[in-house]
Amino acid sequence: MAPEDHTTSYDFKANEFAGNVILLVDDVKMNREIVISLLEITSVAIETAENSKQAVELFELAPERYDLILMDIQMPVMDGYEAPRRICSSTSPQAASVPIVAMTANVFREDIDNCIACGMDEHLGKPIELDKLILLLHRYLKTKS
Repeated sequence: MAPEDHTTSYDFKANEFAGNVILLVDDVKMNREIVISLLEITSVAIETAENSKQAVELFELAPERYDLILMDIQMPVMDGYEAPRRICSSTSPQAASVPIVAMTANVFREDIDNCIACGMDEHLGKPIELDKLILLLHRYLKTKS
């Protein structure tokens, strides 16, 4: 689907998220491609990790680089609950401020509570809805005036 085919009822200006970097963590390539496609209209830069262990390593290498982390929960190597704990316990000053958002099909209250308990800031249910994703970007990212 071309970027112009994505519509949202939430008003935002093209390129208003330019300059921000999101770390997208999902072990399923198609899921990463969907989120990248949805976010293409926002001009946000996206880096990807195929599992939470890789995400933690990328964060530790350059914690100041990431403005937001979108993280799947069910992944091999290290699950999406352990990664936020490790990121939040990092000695980096950015560890306490980088927003981490769970992306998961598990949407029961217990699932949401578990995400928050492990250090995540928000929970976004799959399939990802563009309006909800744009609202999250407005909540956590710097925007151009």
